[in-house]
Amino acid sequence: MSTQQWRPGRRVVICGAGPGAVSAGLAFIACGFDVRIYEKQSECKAIGGAVLLSTPVMAILRSYGVDITQWGEHVVTYFKNGKGDLRTKLPFNAAVEKQMGIKGWHRGILRSSAFGQMLDMIHEGVIHTTHEFQYYIETDDGFDVQFNNGRSVKGDILVGADGIRSGVSRQAFGDPNLFHTGIRLYLAWCDQIPDVPPNYGVLYHDWQHQVSFFPMIHDGKPGFEWWIVEPS
Repeated sequence: MSTQQWRPGRRVVICGAGPGAVSAGLAFIACGFDVRIYEKQSECKAIGGAVLLSTPVMAILRSYGVDITQWGEHVVTYFKNGKGDLRTKLPFNAAVEKQMGIKGWHRGILRSSAFGQMLDMIHEGVIHTTHEFQYYIETDDGFDVQFNNGRSVKGDILVGADGIRSGVSRQAFGDPNLFHTGIRLYLAWCDQIPDVPPNYGVLYHDWQHQVSFFPMIHDGKPGFEWWIVEPS
């Protein structure tokens, strides 16, 4: 799975080195492309809080060779109102479960754990740090990408995975006109709670707030991720 070659027609330049960028890189490498990932920071770290990864996402990561067997168990999700009364129990999709070979519709895990496994699959020399995207120029045989450290690279496919304020996206499509949605989110995780049944996740809500918790696995130990959404 080496990407030391840089063959015209198969050169993929990915700006940004977060989970989306690395996932795209693994997919291109698996298809036989030459990949280089450019990150503006001085190092690429496996950081991040708790996330819920859906069954299709887990199936994709598994296809790259990521071991998802230790990512916890399936979760039965209950929607309840602010008083705790049950509104509905979210059913599983039997067809998806059968096709993917994964029970349930998501698993909870720390983003840093999943991302760390993905980074371990990227060979040395693929990720280039201290390269912040500046602009690209389209050419007859691809494009040239210029970085703010004075370096440049030629490629055939350009992937903009450099964040919500992506410079690649801004040049290609214009100002995204980002705006505040008017909500505030608190997200955290904790150790296992003995009184909570296994495989049990709940989403409480009223017209202004959402409070949720789901089981997760971190370093092989069970716990819970939880979050609160409220008006800001």
